[in-house]
Formats: sequence, C-alpha cells, structure tokens
Amino acid sequence: MNSRALALVLAASLTGTSALAHVIGEPAHDATARRFAREFSAPALALAAAPVAVRTALFVSPALPAPPLFAVTPAAAAPPQAAAFAKFAPTVRIRWDDTHLHVESSGLPAHGMMTGITAWQQQVPLPQPYTGANAWRIPLRPMPAAQPVLIRDRFLRGAVALAANGIPIFNPQNNRGELSAQIGELDRWGGHCGRADDYHYHVAPLHLADILGPRLPLAYALDGYPIHGLTEPDGSKPTGLDVCNGHSTPELGYHYHASNRYPYVNGGFHGVVVEREEQVDPQPRAQGVRPALTALRGARITGFTAGAEHKDNLLTYTVGDRPASIRFVATAPDTWHFTFTDPAGKIVEATYRAGDRRGGSGPDAGKRKGGNADRNRPALRP
Repeated sequence: MNSRALALVLAASLTGTSALAHVIGEPAHDATARRFAREFSAPALALAAAPVAVRTALFVSPALPAPPLFAVTPAAAAPPQAAAFAKFAPTVRIRWDDTHLHVESSGLPAHGMMTGITAWQQQVPLPQPYTGANAWRIPLRPMPAAQPVLIRDRFLRGAVALAANGIPIFNPQNNRGELSAQIGELDRWGGHCGRADDYHYHVAPLHLADILGPRLPLAYALDGYPIHGLTEPDGSKPTGLDVCNGHSTPELGYHYHASNRYPYVNGGFHGVVVEREEQVDPQPRAQGVRPALTALRGARITGFTAGAEHKDNLLTYTVGDRPASIRFVATAPDTWHFTFTDPAGKIVEATYRAGDRRGGSGPDAGKRKGGNADRNRPALRP
C-alpha cells in the first residue's frame, strides 16, 4: 500500500472517522490499447492492518502504481458479487455496505464502441457520472419474488442489469418495442448510445468472458442475481431454464444465462424489484449535455477513436459513399466542443455544457429534437 493510503488508514483509526466504503481511484484513460490493458488488468486485493481494529481493503492493479485513495472502509471480507467487477479495476470502483454493492464507473468501456451501427440516432459516447450517490447498486441478498416479472414490453427505460465492466445493460427491446440487435442499432460489442450520449448494451456482453473466465458472471441483474454466459462454469449447456432464462444449480444457486437470441440477457426478474416510470428503481441517472437528435437515414458508423483520457474523440461514418465525422473534445469539466463535418463537407462547431441541454452555443442551441431517439436510459436529473 502506498504511503498516502496508509496515512489515510491511520488517520481514520486515530480520529475515529467512520468510512462508508472502499474504492479504487479513477486514473486517466489512455490511448485505446493502453486503456484496454488497464481495464483488463487483474486486480490484487491488499489488506492493511491499523490500530483500533481498522482494516482497509483496496483493489489495485498490479501493473500500475497504486491509484489515489478517496474512500476507506472498515475491515470486512469482500462480498462474492465484488469478484467480477474487481476484474475491471481500476476503471470500475466498488464499495459495499450491509445491503448493496455499489459500483462506480464513467460508463465508458475499454473495448471499441459504435463501429458497425447502421441505425444511428446521432449520439456519441460521453462519460457519465456513475459515482457517489449516483453509483449502481446491486443487492447483496437478493430476494425471490412471489411471481417473476418478465421484461418483454416492460422496463423499456433504464437498465435491467449491470455488466462486470460497469456498463449498464438495457432491455433487448428499444422504447418502440423493437429488438435493437435485429435492426442495426448495436455496434460490434452489443451497445450504442442513448439520448444522453450514454453508452449501454442491449444484449449480454459475451466478449467479457475472455477476461472473466468461465466461473464469474458477465453481469448482475438489478434484482441482484448473476447473469452467466452461454454455458455453466464446467462448460456444459444449461438445462431447465425458466421464463426468466434462469435456473438454480447446487454450485451457483439461482442465476440467469445469456443467450444468442431473445431474451439475450435475463428475460425477467426472478428477484424482487421496484418498478417506477417504466424502469427499475432506484438506478443512476445519465447526464446529457446536448439535445437528443433524430435518426440519420443511410448512415453507417465506420470507426471510433478515443483519445487520451477520452477527452479528444473522433467518430467517423458514411452516408452512401460520402464520408463524414464528429469530433468532440472536452474543453472544461462537463463541457464539450463538437466539430460536425457532414457528408457534403460542411463544418459546423458547437459547445455544450452539462445541465444546459436546451442551450449550448451551436446550431442546436435552444432545441430539443424529437423523433426516434433511443429513450432507453435513466431519466435525467432536473
């Protein structure tokens, strides 16, 4: 443990400061290849002893310097739900209390994004404030519901699960009831961006199994039950799946399985959830910085490049055989400068700030466009 972390532990023990949770720091994102290596570095669990029976658990990446510490927790064994998320330290940060695992992330995966989408609402991936009180919450002791609740034509807003890399998973259906995977809305990794420029999946991210291995789940449904891949940990095909695409086994207890066809993820909730305004409640809220746009007919996204710390990004696309692009650069906290180059070669620039989605200084200032934009996202803060 680095000297700063130890100092904080000692300070907490000497002053009697209570601590809510342990987390890992948020280091800067790097170029795509380095970010990929960082996110997928296997974490190590370091335990530090301190006076007055205070012990601190930190997930750190062995390949990197110890990240900055900004929270401390009393000693406790990590709940089993932490193991999958810890694989993606330090870009995913976890803490827990008596009832929930709290998962923090920027909402941006290390893998590629957006490439291959042919039904595009002109959204781009921006960081999201899934931190603090706005973190994801996974129940540590899920409770079976009296009756399962299916997600078909229901829960069409917000997430139904959270992937181990901190990316939310939405209903396989979009808000119009169409299966996103079947109409060109998803990229090569099973995701796209919603109206708040929030990246999320609409299918289980099976590719994460390369990092997680056969035993850890790909995700957790928001009722607290894990979502495993296409097979059991021993490689056998799951049998006896119920209407939620789940079952119980002696080794794992109740769990869901992903699939290559509907429902793709959990087909419903075996556990207790609260439904409010078409989504599971509570869950984090995405933060948009610009108006939601409409579908761009004939567009195909050809590439996406994320710069250092995800602060200088370029999305390229074509309409017919004509290339176009959107470059978006972070110029200040929660402020983004966009440069739009359309298929005719016309360039338009605009600056947007969080909390000012109706405004901005670009061509969309004062406008909130409607249409078919994906509304499958947590409601924005007022």
